[in-house]
Amino acid sequence: MRTTSTLSRVISRRLRQLPGMALYCAIRLAPMDLGDPAFFARMIERDRAAGPKRPSRRSLAKLDFREGIEAGLRTFHARRKGAPETPLRLLYLHGGAFIMDLQTIQWNIPIGLLERVDVEVVAPIYPLGPEADWQETTTAIQRHYLALAEAHGAENIIVFGDSAGASLTLLLAQALRDAGLPQPKALLLFSPALDLTGEDPGQKALARRDPMLSLGLFDEVGARWLKGFPPQDPRVSALFASHDDLPPILLFSGDREILDSDAHRLKAVNPSVDHRHYPGMVHVWPNFPIPEARQALDEAASFIRLHSDT
Repeated sequence: MRTTSTLSRVISRRLRQLPGMALYCAIRLAPMDLGDPAFFARMIERDRAAGPKRPSRRSLAKLDFREGIEAGLRTFHARRKGAPETPLRLLYLHGGAFIMDLQTIQWNIPIGLLERVDVEVVAPIYPLGPEADWQETTTAIQRHYLALAEAHGAENIIVFGDSAGASLTLLLAQALRDAGLPQPKALLLFSPALDLTGEDPGQKALARRDPMLSLGLFDEVGARWLKGFPPQDPRVSALFASHDDLPPILLFSGDREILDSDAHRLKAVNPSVDHRHYPGMVHVWPNFPIPEARQALDEAASFIRLHSDT
């Protein structure tokens, strides 16, 4: 009886792991090397020709969606159709290694949150490398945030991002704090890139498990966005800055991504961070249609409600 019970538990656990494992295997089959300069150059060329993406047609049918120019940046606004008016704004900083534009798949996290919380998402299209460097990017984002804070109140803004956008989210809060400017109500980080050196032993160990990112990606970011600026500088690698007096932070990472090391190190230097660690998950897995994504979005929505009146 005990053996049967043990076998049942093992089978149940394997079944629960299947969606995440299937995603991992599918990504492993994709012909992609983000550490290859030639591959990266082709990706940028195609990306610039296409421009920033809107949500899919199916998603747009469920949204009140508009765009305009705000604080000098092209900006998308999205709300769920029929959602009540609210002062709460979710400022979304998209990922893409500081170099790639907003992709259709990246709308899955903002839209997932809109399905769970009555808010408005604001997504600025910020300057990217290699056309811009780190200082132009961070300055433009801070200017956009301050305009949004003036319009709606900093207490009504939660900033969130994925990957490079999550890094920019934390860098924004640190820069605002250092300048004595009003900070957002809270921060929501999905798979943040907090250490751009690529030299941490934890990053190197995780590289063998990561089907999406490679350590060579840090070289591409250094060449095209940092442009010779030291990657260990706290103005670009948020992990090395002070972590005092920051807004509440909810952090997601998976143990099949290089950046899981960054997440654990952030938790170590800032124990107040609420770190949700997902075994078996790849980089920014909440973008994919798997149960673990729905769970993460549920947790993120609860965090938003906790730090707002929504």
